[in-house]
Amino acid sequence: MSNLVSIQSILRCPGCKSSSLIVVKTDDEIVCETCGDKYPVSYGRPVFLRPDNSIFNRDDYRNLDSPVPTTGNSKWRALIPEASLNLASQRLLTRLRKELEKITDATVLVVGGGCQRTWLGDLLRPDDTIKIVYTDIDVAADVDLFCDGHDLPFVDNAFDAVVTTAVLEHVLYPECVAEEIIRVLKVGGLLYSELPFMQQVHEGAYDFTRYTLSGHRRLFNRIAVIDSGMVAGPGTTLVWSIENFVLAFTVRPVLRKISKVVIRIVFGWLKYFDLFLKDKPAAMDGASCTYLFGRKMAGQIPDSEIIASYIGAKHMQHL
Repeated sequence: MSNLVSIQSILRCPGCKSSSLIVVKTDDEIVCETCGDKYPVSYGRPVFLRPDNSIFNRDDYRNLDSPVPTTGNSKWRALIPEASLNLASQRLLTRLRKELEKITDATVLVVGGGCQRTWLGDLLRPDDTIKIVYTDIDVAADVDLFCDGHDLPFVDNAFDAVVTTAVLEHVLYPECVAEEIIRVLKVGGLLYSELPFMQQVHEGAYDFTRYTLSGHRRLFNRIAVIDSGMVAGPGTTLVWSIENFVLAFTVRPVLRKISKVVIRIVFGWLKYFDLFLKDKPAAMDGASCTYLFGRKMAGQIPDSEIIASYIGAKHMQHL
């Protein structure tokens, strides 16, 4: 619970939406004094899920085997090269860090933190002046608290920045989660978001949606864009396509893992074409993943302006 003491003032009940009324009652639950709802705590990490959540049961988080997430098949993972080439995160998150250094006691929310604590920490370098709060719904995630992105358990305008990478394609209602992210972000606060476009299913049944860059901008139409573009381009898209073409012939886990190793070793070099294509408009239409970096504004960007900001190759007008 010690990780949450410093942010207790910005927590709110995801059920009744009461703020500053969530109190620590015992070592294994948090109680909302307004509605009386009780939220379990797993190894010091509160589970802020509404009792009527139809997908995730908060009682499943009560007795996890370990406070430290474990990544299964670690030996296999070490053998499998990455299929993607990330052209954006290091540059933009370093830029985000420099912006946060201008703020006293800046607080960053990571939505869908998974097991990103190490690499995000290396880039954002949290210290006495920058605090990072990691959240996720996954029981195996390395987070400070568990929650559903559709009901973020924080008051309005709570954070100076929000980071979400490859998350919104896995939620049932991306527009709802995007609205929640904007709600908890301060006006003038910074958002860094990555979303896949040309990618195959990569999280089984929990994989729902893809977005073009224009769709990405439309999703966050209250963000004044500072920078946007491709995280990974057509080269990465091609590697994913070849890999999933081969994987279509088998469902056996061992054969699929072997296939991934072979495909990525043989064809992984194709992703480096993205280095040459990253600034070409035609390449954006086949991007594997896009990014958006900007500030929350008081109003919203008109749809006509979002359409006019399209930077791909095929300009069309529908009159």
